Amino acid sequence: MDNLFEIARKGNKDEFVNACKENIASVTMRNENGDNPLHIAAKSRILLLAVRQIVDDLEKETDKKIKKAEEAKERKELKEELKRNKKYIKNALCDKSCFLFGRVAVAPLYFLDKAERKEIKQIVGIKDSPICTQKFRLGLYIAGAIMCTIAMCISLYLLFSVSQSLALASIATIASGGSACLLFKACNEIYDLHNESTSVEEVNIIHIGQAVTP
Repeated sequence: MDNLFEIARKGNKDEFVNACKENIASVTMRNENGDNPLHIAAKSRILLLAVRQIVDDLEKETDKKIKKAEEAKERKELKEELKRNKKYIKNALCDKSCFLFGRVAVAPLYFLDKAERKEIKQIVGIKDSPICTQKFRLGLYIAGAIMCTIAMCISLYLLFSVSQSLALASIATIASGGSACLLFKACNEIYDLHNESTSVEEVNIIHIGQAVTP
């Protein structure tokens, strides 16, 4: 029998769904390249359909078992099992173990377009924290850089007009260093945002270009 990676590579959604349901924890396994089975499924363009079917089947099967369960304890255990199985899928979807072109770590969600990414997150219950988003961090870095720049300008003004004390010189040095550091981080965040916005089509074009290059 083919392993989960080979099944995902074939692009047969039904076969992949059945294989995942046999051992849902296997979706978190990694191959020698750092890919988990959902990375491969995403590259084969079956990830959204497969996850939708897996979660739907798991929920329906759990509902049937809960209706047949006689004890409250058994029903609770079934709900916990469903929650645990969904968590395996969440972890695999958010796993940034795959390095694209050997330099950018990406999760399976990277290979989906914006609408597909939004839908699959709703299916498995992945919520974006505004504090953890790159745009939020980018805003903080830029605001910090502006504040450090203002502090540096004030310090230099006082240094020039009042005195040349060691304290003011130290403040100016710290402020300039902090400003440069935050601006550097902001540039990195902008670069990362550009990488994340790269569409699947662009990724495929690069792969094709590499394949035909002698």
